[in-house]
Amino acid sequence: MHAFHCLFLLVSAVLWQQLTQAPFKIAITTEHSTVVAGDDVTIDVSLTNTSNQIVSEGAMYESGIELDSTLRFEILDEHRKPVPRRTYPHEELRGGSVRFRDIKPGETVTQHQRVSALFDMRKPGKYTIQVWRRNPDYDIKSNIVTVTVTTE
Repeated sequence: MHAFHCLFLLVSAVLWQQLTQAPFKIAITTEHSTVVAGDDVTIDVSLTNTSNQIVSEGAMYESGIELDSTLRFEILDEHRKPVPRRTYPHEELRGGSVRFRDIKPGETVTQHQRVSALFDMRKPGKYTIQVWRRNPDYDIKSNIVTVTVTTE
């Protein structure tokens, strides 16, 4: 009887993991690991559907910033302190758009994200960038990339 309970718990744990397993994998890259202060800092975010079904989703993009609202960005300076967000006049009046997409099983969607539009990365130094998605059932984090901002 004890062996049956152990087997039941093991099968239940495996099934629970499959039910709550994140349907995505996130990877980020940067074309330019060194940029001049004041230039845009951009990354490419690749989202791969690792599930066996189509995932339909929508994301909001604020005008002028154009970052995918389903992503969270963690930008740290060389002292491991969070980089402050940039502020713009009359942000409450900023428009935007909502875009919908279907991502097929195994498909990878890559988006160009200008993180310096939202985070103040104008000071010289080294910055680490990580992207993640939160959901009540899972938390997916990307790899970390480093970008160096120079004076020249």
